[in-house]
Amino acid sequence: MFKSTGLPRVRRSGRIAIAPFIVGLILAGTTVVIAPISAGASGSTNTFTFKGAHSGTLKLSPSSLTCSYGKAYSGGGYQVNLNHMTGTITGAGKGEWALGVYPTKKGTTTVAKANVNSLTDSSFQSNASPIIQFVETAGSVTYHGATGSIDMTFAYHPVGSQTYTGTTTVNGSWNCNA
Repeated sequence: MFKSTGLPRVRRSGRIAIAPFIVGLILAGTTVVIAPISAGASGSTNTFTFKGAHSGTLKLSPSSLTCSYGKAYSGGGYQVNLNHMTGTITGAGKGEWALGVYPTKKGTTTVAKANVNSLTDSSFQSNASPIIQFVETAGSVTYHGATGSIDMTFAYHPVGSQTYTGTTTVNGSWNCNA
C-alpha cells in the first residue's frame, strides 16, 4: 500500500550539538573520547578542594559534555578537559569553571617546575569577567583515562594581566564513568 522511498531514515540526537566542541578540540591537537557521567557519583569523586591563598570547592556536574579525555593528537601525552564545574572559590568568584590537565603518560606525572605561560600546563579557568585562571606550579596528576586525580599547587592569574600570585593547593579526582 505504501511505497518505500529507499532513503535511509535519519535520527537526530542531542549529541549533534557537541560536534563543534569536539571538532575544536581535535583541531587543537587532541583525540577526544566523551563519556557520560551519571548523577550517582558519591564521596569526593568529581570534587576539587582548594586550600591556601584561595579556598573553596568545585564539583563536576553530571552531563555528557563535562568530561573529555584522550591521547593528544601530537602523540606527546594525554589531555583531560572537565567542564561546567560549579562552586565558589574565595577571592576568585563563583560560577562555572573548567579544568584542563595535560599528563605526559598514563599513571602519575610529577610537575617539579611549571612554566605558567605554557599552553600545556594544567589550569582551572573561570567563565566570568574577568576570566580567572589557576595555573599549575608543582605537584602531580594521576591519569588512567576516564579516571584520575590531581594534587597540585596553583598560582592565581587574572587573564590579561602579567601577575601570578598566591599559592593554592588543589586536591581532587574525576571519574567520567561514575
